[in-house]
Amino acid sequence: MKTDNEKALENVPMFEEKTLWGKIRGYVIPVLSLSIFVLLWEAFARSGLVDMRLLPPPSQVFETLWELSGPGDGERPPYLMIQHTMYTLYRLIVGYLICVVLCTALGLLLGINQRVYEWVNPIVAFFMPIPSFTLVFVVILWLGLGSKTVIVTVVIGASFPIIYNAAAGVRSAQQKMIWAAQLMGCSRFQVFFKVLLPGAMGYIIAGQKLALGRAWRAVIGGEIFASTTFGLGFMIHDASTFLDTRGMFAAIITVGITGLIMENLLFRYVEKHTVERWGMVTTKRL
Repeated sequence: MKTDNEKALENVPMFEEKTLWGKIRGYVIPVLSLSIFVLLWEAFARSGLVDMRLLPPPSQVFETLWELSGPGDGERPPYLMIQHTMYTLYRLIVGYLICVVLCTALGLLLGINQRVYEWVNPIVAFFMPIPSFTLVFVVILWLGLGSKTVIVTVVIGASFPIIYNAAAGVRSAQQKMIWAAQLMGCSRFQVFFKVLLPGAMGYIIAGQKLALGRAWRAVIGGEIFASTTFGLGFMIHDASTFLDTRGMFAAIITVGITGLIMENLLFRYVEKHTVERWGMVTTKRL
């Protein structure tokens, strides 16, 4: 006679077989969700409840976005939106890569050294909740206006999530795993790279995801206040100054689309070749 537990285990599938809907729902649902939002925006903007000069419908915004991304019609410079986007991405990438290298190393050091953690962690905890754009004015006093100020703002905004999560990932490692590696004759170097670092990778990636979001907001905020020529933030500020609401919303939509693409493409690839490949995450739900 089988027990109730054995009968229950027989009904649990070992492998989840995905249907066609299961394979495409991750793409269909976001598209439908955004489409519904755009339709509601279009209906509200054309309802007469709000001045269309202040809230243009998305059909006009996308038309403007198309014009700004093309060769132009004489009134606007050619490929203006692409130029603004490239400047913003350059500032973001430079600042973010500095954080990824330096702050990940500092976070790992905090995780493996208790004394360094005790001294540095209070500083990280203090600066973590401070919005990065509040420090833009301080950086402007130090460096003036321009790309350097924007890049430093990105570094400040992205640093602390990377440091905190990298340290937390190392400190979350189970002591018995470290003991097991040491009993097998692993050196400190091998324990770090074969036990601590792979175990902390989920935390590290999560911290860099948070940091990318903060860096993206920081670069836009920095450009609004400190950029003098190009950048999506500069474009938003410039368009609002001249009441060009279509251009302003076109830049805002470009910010959202670009950030969404970066996060999904970059980190989906990283997760697939690290924590998912190592079997450290699961898509199962209770």
